Amino acid sequence: CHYSMMKGAALQGLGTDNVYVVKTDERGRMIPKELAKEISAAKSKGVVPLMVCATSGTTVFGAFDSLPEIADICEKYGVWLHVDAAWGGSILISRKHRYLLTGIER
Repeated sequence: CHYSMMKGAALQGLGTDNVYVVKTDERGRMIPKELAKEISAAKSKGVVPLMVCATSGTTVFGAFDSLPEIADICEKYGVWLHVDAAWGGSILISRKHRYLLTGIER
């Protein structure tokens, strides 16, 4: 997720220890199987996951996370899905590239 998640967790009093970083692939996209592993591991420790922050258009690679797969995982575990699309959100007006945001409505 965006690096500001750590700052946000600290400012809100949630603590940065409660932010779980999910592995990404070589292009900077979240690996959905790793997300499922992190959520499952957290729940097994008695932690209640609050949200997942996916990214659509990372500032470093321009990567778009696989929103349909991530949304499926969030629905399975009852976790809120937030999509940081500050950089890539405008792609919705592109007929050619809007598919990259498929799943954002979920």
